[in-house]
Amino acid sequence: MTLSIKEYDKVVRKFVNDYVNNLTPDQLREMVSEQSHIDFENIRQDTGQISVWEEMASWDSELFESISKEFDLEEQIDELY
Repeated sequence: MTLSIKEYDKVVRKFVNDYVNNLTPDQLREMVSEQSHIDFENIRQDTGQISVWEEMASWDSELFESISKEFDLEEQIDELY
């Protein structure tokens, strides 16, 4: 049996909501951390490192600026613009 997309969506949303609401803060942090690594790697593979830097900067520009200085990324970023 295949559900309509509307009913399928209800099942998935219910599962995700119940699952997430039962996670501990540490479990949630671990999941977000792991998924973020996967997302950044997918971006890198699709469009390159500079796109990853842009995505990071869009999440938290002050944090990315600090880290880009720590890893001397400013020249790499400036050369591409």
